Amino acid sequence: MARLTRDAWLRAGFEALDRHGHEAVSAQSLARRLKVTRGSFYHHFASRRDFVAALLQRWEHDYTRAVLAQAQAAGAPVAQLQHYIALAGQLHPGREVAIRVWATKDAQVGETLRRVEDLRLAFARAMARALLPGSTDGSEAETFAQLAYLGFIGLQQTGPHDPQRFLRFFADLLALAARLSPRAQ
Repeated sequence: MARLTRDAWLRAGFEALDRHGHEAVSAQSLARRLKVTRGSFYHHFASRRDFVAALLQRWEHDYTRAVLAQAQAAGAPVAQLQHYIALAGQLHPGREVAIRVWATKDAQVGETLRRVEDLRLAFARAMARALLPGSTDGSEAETFAQLAYLGFIGLQQTGPHDPQRFLRFFADLLALAARLSPRAQ
């Protein structure tokens, strides 16, 4: 039998999280699923906490940092937003939901989720400032950023996960913001 790698354990952890929730992310249940002993798990991770930290680090990178970096490289703000939505639309929405549930029960997960949300909100704020120029005190941009981010979370929660649906939502939101803006009246 081939020896499992650290990456294989992380993939198994995500699969368990996606299918069965955070309760299934344990050395014993993962070893059983992979048909190996728990010793293999502890060869790669000092503890479950170490494993969870590695899992969260991978999620933060793959679902936020890498996506934001690619989106920001797209050029103009509208292109960045469209690229972000297209990239985020390719990710597993159930994982986001599972992470949010897990964060309510585990401080380590909650800390990572807060850091991810701060990064995502900073991006939303930058997009709002670029797309809604002229807000004298920044309050319109802040409101738009919060609304856009909450809408994004809501769309993830309600499914189906469709990038075109995300794009339509944000296009409608931008159009509404333009119509409601005091500058447009």
